[in-house]
Amino acid sequence: MSKTKTIAGIVLAGGNSRRFGEDKALHKETPNSKTWVEQTADKLRPVVDHVFIVTNKRLFLDIQSLFSDDTVTVLIDQEPFLDKGPLGGIYAVMCSTKYERYLVTPTDTPHVTTAIFIELIHQGNAYAATKNAEHYLTACIPYCKNETQVLLNTDNLRIRQLLQTINTQKCVFPSESPFQNKNYK
Repeated sequence: MSKTKTIAGIVLAGGNSRRFGEDKALHKETPNSKTWVEQTADKLRPVVDHVFIVTNKRLFLDIQSLFSDDTVTVLIDQEPFLDKGPLGGIYAVMCSTKYERYLVTPTDTPHVTTAIFIELIHQGNAYAATKNAEHYLTACIPYCKNETQVLLNTDNLRIRQLLQTINTQKCVFPSESPFQNKNYK
């Protein structure tokens, strides 16, 4: 599949990883493997024009040091929406650049695939779901800075609320395993 110039990738990598015991974005399965944030960016690169990684101030320099090419930009949340979770991260990216659509994914689902991203792009305004769960953080959404800002201003931080507001549809996948959020080692 050729790159679509109208789509940016957003990797959500700003969590505190309290249950995991170390920063998930910087976690490596083996000493020689790439970090989860690098793996996630690599899966997005074939299908987006640019990858944005949103993190917190504490992780910013460590994550930024992993990427030396111009296909990835590392950002932190924007004032006044610091540490407001995924919505704060999405808002930070949409404040810095405008694309038609954004492919959003967390960094702590290391088994998500490029094929899943391709299907979400094909569906348009869609989020991933399976028979047993909704995976709101894996989605392809339109530019929605204003809608995101309204939710942030009212401290309504649920990604599900944003997806409902912008009429995002469910895209059902057959297996739960690619979407497993890794909270424990």
